[in-house]
Amino acid sequence: MSKSSTVGQVNRRRLMGATAAAVGAGTLLAAPAIAQGAKRQVTMWVHFVGANFEIFNRFLKEFNDATPDVEVKAQSFGPAEITAKYLAAVAAGAPPDVFHAPGYVPPDMASNKVIAPLDGLVTLHPTTLKNFDPITVFGGQRFGVPVNGGLGAMCYNTELMEKAGLDPKKAPESWDELVEQARKTTNAAENQWGLMLGNQAGFTTAQNYYAFLLGAGGSLLTPDGKATAFNSAAGLDALTFMGDAVNKHKISPRKMYTDVQAWTEWATRKIGSVLLYPVWTAGILASKVPSMTAPPPRRAQRGAHFAGNYFTLSTASRNKEAFAKFANWWVQPAISGRWAGESGAIPNSQAAIEHAEYRRFLAQNPLGQAFLDTIPFAQPFPGVIGVPAVLQICSEMVQAVVLGGEAPKDAIAKAAAKADQELKRAQRS
Repeated sequence: MSKSSTVGQVNRRRLMGATAAAVGAGTLLAAPAIAQGAKRQVTMWVHFVGANFEIFNRFLKEFNDATPDVEVKAQSFGPAEITAKYLAAVAAGAPPDVFHAPGYVPPDMASNKVIAPLDGLVTLHPTTLKNFDPITVFGGQRFGVPVNGGLGAMCYNTELMEKAGLDPKKAPESWDELVEQARKTTNAAENQWGLMLGNQAGFTTAQNYYAFLLGAGGSLLTPDGKATAFNSAAGLDALTFMGDAVNKHKISPRKMYTDVQAWTEWATRKIGSVLLYPVWTAGILASKVPSMTAPPPRRAQRGAHFAGNYFTLSTASRNKEAFAKFANWWVQPAISGRWAGESGAIPNSQAAIEHAEYRRFLAQNPLGQAFLDTIPFAQPFPGVIGVPAVLQICSEMVQAVVLGGEAPKDAIAKAAAKADQELKRAQRS
């Protein structure tokens, strides 16, 4: 999944106000009458765009053709806009039946009853990856159907590695090795850089910081989710690493950009390595640049951010059972495995990973295995009210250090204090 969005940044007060306004207007449950014998239509807003939206529509047609009483119709919005549009629709009393949540299921939506629990409606496969639980289960109830997983692994330009005298089959195992490799593949005079990590304030930069924070042995929040924990030795180590890549080691360009820009520039053959998500491997292969993927290098341990995307059911929907038919069809290993293979994503269950439909994809895409190897130590963001604001603050912290020249120790102290205030405010609301 592209993580270049502001996905999940839900303002709790706005959410509560929007919901209250819609309920007060008495319009949340409004729905058109269904003609007798007609298919019950399920409206779905998805954040898939481009080729993945085309693939998704093929899957919808397959389901609709095989299901005499249900028809699912999808409308595409970009990941940067879908959440805001959905909240506006909730406020207007006319949300779609299904909101396709990118990155994680916002806990604010669950606690404010904007989306409905799925227990009793959808039965996930017994081998569904446990990585999904922290971002789909709140208060003991599940609020999201995992469409597919996504996580960050490293991608290396083996052509540049070979030219630099490095072994093109050996990926860095540590941060120090990553820096050394990036030094050898950097040629600033030729605008060639050994490592590119998003540094523009926003969701993708927050994901990068979180991945390195985990690798340094740190945590974003305390176990109870009531305070930040990133102002620590591990948090400072991760922030310093990202700042030093630009300002000390000079292995990354001093310019503002997102991960997506780095990924789309891979075809220039002048990028040595990036932290990549699996849905972008098709583009990497299409670039014809000799490439290799590997789990992220360690500092104290292995660490990676686990994301993905999710179907959530609007509480206002009158088509819950119709949606359940589709969701239960989707989570079958044959369907989920094929979808993950065609879209380049992580399957939502071990059974789907092992299914022939997905194994065929792996045989055709040698970059895919590293993402599977990363699953055991990939962690999602904490499913805590207020975490979207914390992530934004962390991304602003990174930008201040990388591009603004602020001392990491000062920046992290200010960011933690601001984030703690936001957590308290959000959790009081």
